Amino acid sequence: MTAVPPAAPSLRIAIFGQSLISDWNHGNAHFLRGLVRALQHLGHTVTFYEEAQNWSLANLIREQGPGAVAAFYAAFPGLTSTMYTLGDPAERDDWLRQVLAGADIVLVHEWNTPDLIRAIGRLGHEFPHLTTLFHDTHYRAYSEPETMRALGLEQYGAVFAFSPSIAAIYRRDFGLPRVYVVHEAADVDLFRPLERPVAQDVVFIGNWGDQDRNEQVRQYFFAPSAALPDLRFALYGVRYDAEVRALMRTCYRIDYRGWVANYRTPEVYAASKMSLHIPREQYSNALYGTPTIRVFEVLACGRPLISLPWPDTDHLFTAGADYLVVETPREMVEAIAWLAHDPAARARIGAQARATILARHTCLHRTQQILDIVAELRSAR
Repeated sequence: MTAVPPAAPSLRIAIFGQSLISDWNHGNAHFLRGLVRALQHLGHTVTFYEEAQNWSLANLIREQGPGAVAAFYAAFPGLTSTMYTLGDPAERDDWLRQVLAGADIVLVHEWNTPDLIRAIGRLGHEFPHLTTLFHDTHYRAYSEPETMRALGLEQYGAVFAFSPSIAAIYRRDFGLPRVYVVHEAADVDLFRPLERPVAQDVVFIGNWGDQDRNEQVRQYFFAPSAALPDLRFALYGVRYDAEVRALMRTCYRIDYRGWVANYRTPEVYAASKMSLHIPREQYSNALYGTPTIRVFEVLACGRPLISLPWPDTDHLFTAGADYLVVETPREMVEAIAWLAHDPAARARIGAQARATILARHTCLHRTQQILDIVAELRSAR
């Protein structure tokens, strides 16, 4: 991690999220881990809170066994979670008061129980020293506005939105005055170029379900594998049902490998000639300026990425230089075939991608942005 002088004084930071341990169908864990590591690097004390047997962790253990938890701690020896169980409202509030009294900043991710989110926003006002932050890395402000309205976000010191379009909704439709765009980013100590033997030509890492990109996966990943029978295609992800897995195996010759721990994906990218990005429908059409975190991660690994279009209104990247954009299934087939047989092009695009991440999109960049915002909020208060 690039050396940056520690902020003074050291801050006590509490983060509430779905899970730090599990990234099973939980991509938000990627950035939260990088954020914790960057804050620790800057000399701050961070405590991460997750509910015991939360949804993502329960599914990880059910599918992968308890060894997956041990593997997480082996991969991230500096990260730990404090598990909690919410009791009745009075007990919950007493416990939260103890947590908030010992923190300078509390960051509450949107994937927490609504009661917890409301309670932290309400109780935060009892502690004048405390800055409360709500962190949204989803699109429910767009798809389920009444659900988000009921969270009492006006009680928070500020809202962080991972997308300019989501930030605009909070400002315009929710009337919240302090909303900041904080894009996700890559933990570049973890996501970096590696040397590995090529195991597949094309890899896609993404989950199935919710009908928001299933057809695009069929057109832009399944179909190209049939059109390019000499190339090897591999897919990692969860929630692919038996019928879809059989289709991949029998009709498309795709090697389906199931869930992969996020900290292992740099090895997957290193063993692939290229990776694909298939944005969910919301990010391609309604929600501008929203790359998923896997875009940052694969580019940080210095591997070429082919993506369907998404509107990069914040000019995070340079399309055509940092990654390739295709608009039709035919263009996808042509781009895959070109990169598969042009190692110089792969090296050039991968190097440019890595340079852009290092210059602008690391977890340390976002951490410093967050700390600057907190300083601004405190000064105004």
